[in-house]
Amino acid sequence: MIINDRENYDKVRDSISMDNLKKIIDAKGFSTTKVAIESKISDSAIISYISGSKIPSLPVLISIANYLNCNLDYLVGRTDNPIKIDDMSKSYNDKDLMLLLQNINSLPKDKQELVKAYVKGLMDN
Repeated sequence: MIINDRENYDKVRDSISMDNLKKIIDAKGFSTTKVAIESKISDSAIISYISGSKIPSLPVLISIANYLNCNLDYLVGRTDNPIKIDDMSKSYNDKDLMLLLQNINSLPKDKQELVKAYVKGLMDN
């Protein structure tokens, strides 16, 4: 989608969810204040992002993602996988496996769930 008018801008803005920010802060056992300090932003800004009343700028997102060691797509709700692509690449040396993971990641969420269920079924048998 090209953001060339207010309507498209609002659609993109409305598609951003910062729910994962709260999830990863909680999962790592951090406080919003700690994340704010380490990311060089205010505590009220972090709270505003979590509540959805504000959307962070790209430099702020990068700062938060760097501190939390997660990817930007995870922070804005475009994926449920917080692992950075670079970190994932280091974990897997098999190029075919990496290509497979990238292809799965590009699928719509409902199709990703089918792949997960299939793999879980294979592992259970």
